Amino acid sequence: MEMHKSTLSAVPSSSSIAPSSLNINPLPSGWEIKCFPSLADGKAHWESLITTEDFFLSGDFFSLIDQISLKGVTTGFAIFEHPSYSPFGLVVQTFSFNPEEQMGKLDQNAQYGRLQRLAQRAKDVLAKILRFRILSFGQLLLTGNHGLRGNTQLPASELAALLAEGGEAIASAWPERIHGIMIKDLPLGQYPKAHAYHALPVQPNMVLHLEESWSSFSDYLEAMSSKYRVRARRARKKGDELMRRTMNLEEIKLRQSEMHRMYCIIAAQSDFNAVVLPANYFTTWLEQFPERFKVWGYFLDEAFIGFSTAVYNGHELEAHFLGFEADYNRSHQLYLNMLYDLVQEAILAGSSTLVFSRTALEIKSSVGAVPEDLYCWMRSRYAIANPLVPIVAKFIAPLPEWEPRHPFKD
Repeated sequence: MEMHKSTLSAVPSSSSIAPSSLNINPLPSGWEIKCFPSLADGKAHWESLITTEDFFLSGDFFSLIDQISLKGVTTGFAIFEHPSYSPFGLVVQTFSFNPEEQMGKLDQNAQYGRLQRLAQRAKDVLAKILRFRILSFGQLLLTGNHGLRGNTQLPASELAALLAEGGEAIASAWPERIHGIMIKDLPLGQYPKAHAYHALPVQPNMVLHLEESWSSFSDYLEAMSSKYRVRARRARKKGDELMRRTMNLEEIKLRQSEMHRMYCIIAAQSDFNAVVLPANYFTTWLEQFPERFKVWGYFLDEAFIGFSTAVYNGHELEAHFLGFEADYNRSHQLYLNMLYDLVQEAILAGSSTLVFSRTALEIKSSVGAVPEDLYCWMRSRYAIANPLVPIVAKFIAPLPEWEPRHPFKD
């Protein structure tokens, strides 16, 4: 595999730090991998890489992940080194693919006709027998390129070839049996196809790009066409009775079980959830990063009916997890008002982008978010099963049809 030359980085080599990594032989391409299934063992190596402004790639963030302890998920680091290139690192996570538990919509098609019901039964059967352990490059909790740290200076075609080569080496050395390898949200274009990877049916990331001229929510509304401005004001009027306030740590601790229940209701409506948050997820965030993480509670006559969260990540505001009582969604446009509130928060914070992530594409586009394609790639390590990956994935979790909205003036 031909590589373009680049200047060696000034950061210290990870070989100067006492290793506690998997035993992986040098790759035929000349690259070496130091892979750490433990965040604690790999943190010093990770932080020796070039500094990043992305909080989700910082050592502090991974200390948080280590403290949260995601059920069924192992998180570590893979450091790629070559004598002629700058080192770079990738977040490595393993998780169990268990569609019976992770695919929330498997039992939600009872209203459909006979053929659809038969298809649903087939999905249920597949869900009971499919059990895989997957190794993933990229972060399962986030949407976007939050998996690679360092300047590889490699074209996407060469990086894809290296990750295909390195992924198999890591999977072979991993302390548990790995059935498949996934590459999530990394900037590789379509090149993983050349290495027997299949594109999974995933929805795009929805991102709102905020104009510099917007200094208030009124400016945002004025940028809309009259049709969508009327809709926005109608939704805000329906939400007049809602009270939204920032929740402090003590209140979140008191309402922790309610919040987790609401989150689980919303998560169950997603096509697939590789990770289920523990009940202490939000309190741990706020304990560690009170200036970077915010939780807003929604109340109606003092009744707690929902919450939303966001992470301040440089010029981006990242809409994070939320939950709410579905009974109030139609009467008070609760979810739509949560989206508008996040837009207002992003404007006040001076953010240039508001990342809404995947799911609920049409309603997010109605507030101005645009789709940005991010690809997830999967390959079975068993040649006989690999051709079945796209067939099974599309059958179990087909992409929903949706109509993009265009709320702003031309």
